[in-house]
Amino acid sequence: MIGETISHYRILSLLGSGGMGVVFEAQDTILERKVAIKFLSTTSEQSGDAGRRLQREARTLSSLNHPNICTVYELKEHNDRPYLVEELLVGSTFQEVIDKGKLDAHRILELAIQIADGLGAAHASGIVHRDIKPANLFMTHGNRAKILDFGLARPSADLLAFADEAATLDGSSYQFTSPPAIVGTLAYMSPEQVRGEPATASSDIFSLGVVLYQLLHGKHPFKKDSLIETASAILMAPFDSRSSTQDLTEGGLNAILAKMLTKDAVGRYANGEELLLALRSLRSGLPSLSVGETCGWPMPVAQPSIAILPFLNLSADPENEYFCDGLAEELVGALTRVEGLKVAAWNSAFRFRGTNVNLRKAGKQLGVGAILEGSMRKSGNRLRVTAKLLDVKNGYSLWSDRYDGDLEDVFALQEKLAEAITSQLVVKLGLKSKHLLFRPSTRNIDAYNLYLRGRYFWNRRGPADIQKALMSFQQAIEQDKLYAAALAGVADCYVIAGVQGAQDPNDVFPLAREAVSRALSLEPEMPDALASLACVEAVYDWNWASGEQRFERSIELNPNYGTAHHWYATHLLVPLGRFAQARKHIALASANDPLSLSIQITAGLISYFERETNLAIFEYRKALEMDSNFSLAHYFLGQAYEQNGSYEKAIASLTRALELSPNSSETEAALARVYSGAGEHNTAEERLQLLRHRAETQYVSPVLFAQILLSLDRPEDAIVELQRAHQMKATDLMWLKVRPAFDDVREDPRVQHIAKSIGLA
Repeated sequence: MIGETISHYRILSLLGSGGMGVVFEAQDTILERKVAIKFLSTTSEQSGDAGRRLQREARTLSSLNHPNICTVYELKEHNDRPYLVEELLVGSTFQEVIDKGKLDAHRILELAIQIADGLGAAHASGIVHRDIKPANLFMTHGNRAKILDFGLARPSADLLAFADEAATLDGSSYQFTSPPAIVGTLAYMSPEQVRGEPATASSDIFSLGVVLYQLLHGKHPFKKDSLIETASAILMAPFDSRSSTQDLTEGGLNAILAKMLTKDAVGRYANGEELLLALRSLRSGLPSLSVGETCGWPMPVAQPSIAILPFLNLSADPENEYFCDGLAEELVGALTRVEGLKVAAWNSAFRFRGTNVNLRKAGKQLGVGAILEGSMRKSGNRLRVTAKLLDVKNGYSLWSDRYDGDLEDVFALQEKLAEAITSQLVVKLGLKSKHLLFRPSTRNIDAYNLYLRGRYFWNRRGPADIQKALMSFQQAIEQDKLYAAALAGVADCYVIAGVQGAQDPNDVFPLAREAVSRALSLEPEMPDALASLACVEAVYDWNWASGEQRFERSIELNPNYGTAHHWYATHLLVPLGRFAQARKHIALASANDPLSLSIQITAGLISYFERETNLAIFEYRKALEMDSNFSLAHYFLGQAYEQNGSYEKAIASLTRALELSPNSSETEAALARVYSGAGEHNTAEERLQLLRHRAETQYVSPVLFAQILLSLDRPEDAIVELQRAHQMKATDLMWLKVRPAFDDVREDPRVQHIAKSIGLA
């Protein structure tokens, strides 16, 4: 068949063959992509169970759209032989990986997270795989994990209906004599599957646990010399879960594996989503892992954690809302200094504003065990603050109290409230220490009010909001010229304006440097000021080494400062192509700030620059599920569709982004590129001229012109624009090393000279 064209697929080479049929590599002549085609060796009439299994696999996979599940394109027939067209994967099965020897624990953790994510999607759709084993798990050359072969998968409601299938035992078929029949691969079956009981989502968790154990320890936890001994070991034998090293990740994985491999299904993670949460927590360094009593094996123990929700404004003046938010945010900042306590970032807690909050849902989404909610009533200079501390799991009130005072006493009130909360957490959640150092940056109540107003607008993050925040911070400094927190706020506003391309970097970054330098002269060890200075040094000075030192110091001073992790990844690690490190810091930022749209977007951006386009699309869609009007998500999703060749979807996404942010030059440029890629060169030229006209009155980065010109096949003109961008210190030059738009000119000596001069080569 090699060389033939079947439908619109040209067969290129043989990938493998077996009893059921053959798999070829083929070229899709319409969409110009390579695919895998799985042919049955028999005709439709003869195929029987094999044909039904192929149809089930196609139906199951077509219902699942996930970057960690192999994508199916279509099911067809050729000369009465059924064939399945799937995503072409290049890499190794987990079996091939296991045969080469043990993997590093950190790498195993990343693969486990991806597989758990895929299983979670299947389980959420009511689908159980039933045959998770090394041969059905795949690792691409880009270290992307994929789940294969859903031919034995069943909707959970249908599992009892199948008593006619055979179990696969080390490659050979074996039919047990008494019903119900066992389906799967014996060495990777859960105890309930071995007993002939229906498989559930937790059965998949057990099977995956066996695979991960092999990857981690280089041996199977239960496999013996005979089938009967293997089955007996799965049902009854313990296994060695001790770490071979002092590596904390390996120890944490062993604790999670112990729960995955529990004989009783009730004691395991119920599904892929529960397992994913445990694995992500381990990656973020959040859980404290110790030896427990359950089943005699180590079990994860949750870290004391809390979220502080926005305080309700019970005052008549709606303007006091920003004061309520500011009070809660200040408490977040104070509690992050408590040793051993995880505090959800304010940006995530901020999303649960209102009177009808489902506290259990909020606690689950924020990943915390306790929630503080409260209210504030302000009348003239009098304040009344009430607070209640609740246990998320059972909804019980752990503590509540009321505080009255004058507005001038707000700092003493905050300190009293923070210390009361901390002392209760020590008792209720088992903290090691109740020491709390509450250090307000000002005692000027007018400056403080203006600062809280600035933080209120800063947390909204829209372009107009950033301008309002900047004005409020500047007014706070006019009231107190030594207000370090307000100075850091000014720096943050200027950094965002410069990085987003809203203003000429030469106008805003020097102002950011001036503000942050003044803040650090007042408080040299201020984490947020150090993170802002790191951004200035990295993306404006192109002094990556100094910027990295500042980021690391900011994180050392406050490991829970999610913005430092986020900006470190976005503004330094990603531009330098250090994607693995970037993912680590984005995971840490996400653990602290799980509902941050910006952090979710950066996760997609990393995938986009790694050319994992489907995963990037998945990440951007997740952001849009949280907020369908988040313009940046539409903007980045459009670029991912462009990279994927889905120009119609790209145009729709970018058009929506432009509706939400009408003056975005970045979105205009992206639309021009997409129209060019779709063959509508006149439209692309029109948008190019629109930006040229706009650049006469406001800042438009030359990098945007370069990208459009490259899409129009005008590389010489594009390089001229890149040279102009270098002279103007355009901050978006930081993407020169990683952005796909520059792939065709990256090796040009003139472009290499630019890259070298800004530290990217």
